[in-house]
Amino acid sequence: MTTRREFLKHTIIWSIGLPVLTGCKKGGEKSKPVNKKVIVLGIDGFDPEIMQNMMIQGKLPNFAFLADTGTFSPLATSNPPQSPVAWSCIATGNNPGKHGVFDFLIRHPENYLPDLGIIRIKQSALQFGGPEFLPPRQCNAFWEVIADAGLPATVIKWPVTFPPEKVKARILSGLGVPDIKGGLGRYTFYTTREVKRSEEGHEKVVRLEVINNQVQTEIPGPIVGSLKKKKIAKVPLFIHLDNEKKRIVLQIQGRNYDVKQGDWSPWVRVKFDVGLFRHVYGLCKFYLQEVKPTFSLYLTPIQVDPEAPCFPISQPETYAAELAGQIGAYCTLGIPEDTKALTEHHLSEEAFLEMCDEIVKEQEEMLWYELERFKQGLLALVFFTTDRIQHIFWTTRDPEHPAFNKAYARQYGKVITEYYRRMDMVLGKLLKHVDDRTLLIVCSDHGFTSFRRAVHLNTWLDENGFMTLKQRPIPSDTEGGPLFQYVDWKRTKAYALGLGSIYINLKGREGQGIVTQKEYPKLINAIRKRLVDFQDPDTGNPVVRAVYPRTAIYNGEFSEQAPDLVVGFNKGYRMSWQTAIGGRPYGLIEDNLQKWTGDHCVDPELVPGILFMNHKILMKSPRVIDIAPTVLKYFGLSTAMDGQSLI
Repeated sequence: MTTRREFLKHTIIWSIGLPVLTGCKKGGEKSKPVNKKVIVLGIDGFDPEIMQNMMIQGKLPNFAFLADTGTFSPLATSNPPQSPVAWSCIATGNNPGKHGVFDFLIRHPENYLPDLGIIRIKQSALQFGGPEFLPPRQCNAFWEVIADAGLPATVIKWPVTFPPEKVKARILSGLGVPDIKGGLGRYTFYTTREVKRSEEGHEKVVRLEVINNQVQTEIPGPIVGSLKKKKIAKVPLFIHLDNEKKRIVLQIQGRNYDVKQGDWSPWVRVKFDVGLFRHVYGLCKFYLQEVKPTFSLYLTPIQVDPEAPCFPISQPETYAAELAGQIGAYCTLGIPEDTKALTEHHLSEEAFLEMCDEIVKEQEEMLWYELERFKQGLLALVFFTTDRIQHIFWTTRDPEHPAFNKAYARQYGKVITEYYRRMDMVLGKLLKHVDDRTLLIVCSDHGFTSFRRAVHLNTWLDENGFMTLKQRPIPSDTEGGPLFQYVDWKRTKAYALGLGSIYINLKGREGQGIVTQKEYPKLINAIRKRLVDFQDPDTGNPVVRAVYPRTAIYNGEFSEQAPDLVVGFNKGYRMSWQTAIGGRPYGLIEDNLQKWTGDHCVDPELVPGILFMNHKILMKSPRVIDIAPTVLKYFGLSTAMDGQSLI
């Protein structure tokens, strides 16, 4: 393990830039787009300190080669350092005030209720159809400029590209693609075990009864609208149990699937009748956890079938099917790694890792397919499983974490570094396709740190006189009255929602706003000052590193939609899950004892991403907004952006 001083020394050396790969042009030279190639390899959550240490240890030879012959540097992330925000900054070269993505969660000012920031639905459901989706990102991405210039552009699994833009580029949408129900993805857990309503995830459990080794149940599908009511479309599921061989046979729409205990099924294609002679196709997988004495079977969220999508997930619409024709069925869900099933104890670590391995394999096969025919223009792909792996297994790296367990750390302590090494192998194969007319950029959206303590920010607002409740949540309500259940809006000045956002209850903007424009600046300053002075009552440590008014960090036509304040937590602290959805539990801070132990929703200066290039860069402190103008300049193109070219 290197010291912080050594890390900074190597960082400065590599950020200045060492000799470039043979044939690469130096920064500042003009270039023509003809016959040029740019490859952008995104790796969600890759951390510069982990990478630097592993390179010194010789464990990432291909990244080390790229650093030694080109550039390696920390990459200043977005504020807040959340994936949809940062990848939108990378795509557009602009701050969130211009692209309109501010948080995983947003609020409806008229009723204060939270909603997803990466899946925006125009209306809950059309009368005889499915959801109608709106794009969360509001300004053009660099691949649109490239495609409009007449160059080929292919973009695979880039976050916040759903619904896919109607542009000349080829796009397979990434983070933001919903399941066939229109949500982030909801699994189903079939079991004979009695599940109490107090158990986390109980609403996803289907209680079964086994009769003569047979089970009859259903697979839940999309919501079907009619003139009178809505209902859930379902497909019959028959299960035959073989207790001796610890296996089952699934019978689904005339097909049989044999699954052994501890194994995953192949992809299962299901066909839902949604009325009016219409059908919706979906893909799913089963994992057989146990046959006897307790029967337990996990079912993934039902994902959009790329060969027959119920709504577009690619541009052109046939591109998703083209990829399926080349590599077979694949996951289409924007967040396919089911961390929720793992944290709710309905999926084991082994099953989760097998799921993750398969997801990465699918993306690798997409990359190899496109590389073989990549002759000119742009190819961009983002691997995202690396982020989920670090969220779940970070505690193995932090003996000071309240959830640290020595046995668990011994068993899973190499998982994170193994994924870094896997990406190094991907890079090694990719480098074989890099020639003297190729610009290669490898980047991440943010780094990682430990999530030790959960901060109930609405509780803090209440105790500091900025929020008022009609009544206190009962002690057994661990969620603290979610969706602002007990808030008295007529006496509340501020409220927290999302993973770092504070909103002022502004008169004329919020549904029951009371704060006037004249009172606004003074209130903003009062909250900032007290938050910066906020100390952990158990440890005395400062909880918040900085608080950012939106006027200080955002500009552009969508700035008015931004949170009024963005909280930059210190390392070890993060907004609680309860606060994210408008809860106000008892106590200011509590230990994070869940499996989700790593995070990046802290002050952005604490979690920079990474940047590797086979090119010397001109800037010592590159930022996420500098990637897009760099790509465009290499092609001799330009458009108005906040960022600056690095070459």
